[in-house]
Amino acid sequence: MLTVICATSALISAFFIGRYFAAKKRLAEKAIEEVIAKKLATSPVILEIGSLKEENGVMRNLLIDMVENEASLAKAAEMTEAQRSRAITARTRRRRELFGEALLAIRKTGPSSKWERHVKIDS
Repeated sequence: MLTVICATSALISAFFIGRYFAAKKRLAEKAIEEVIAKKLATSPVILEIGSLKEENGVMRNLLIDMVENEASLAKAAEMTEAQRSRAITARTRRRRELFGEALLAIRKTGPSSKWERHVKIDS
């Protein structure tokens, strides 16, 4: 009976000691990952990638808006002449707004972006 109690207590002790060291290992790994994340967050490459992702999202949304605007007259056969002329005027006005927004977005990136050095944007 004594050997069964000793074996059971050794098994339980080993289980809790194993959990303790596993938890300690997870905490150490988490601390290491936090330090790496802090170092990468201040990296100029990561900051530039973040700004490029944001600019890419803005330009993507503008392109989607442009496509939707050009497709807005898909039901032109069902419109009267007055409705069609109003729709064409509205589409043209929206096209100008979208191109203005695109130019503003391009100018906001500044001359520091690599592609703008090669492409001259006329004001």
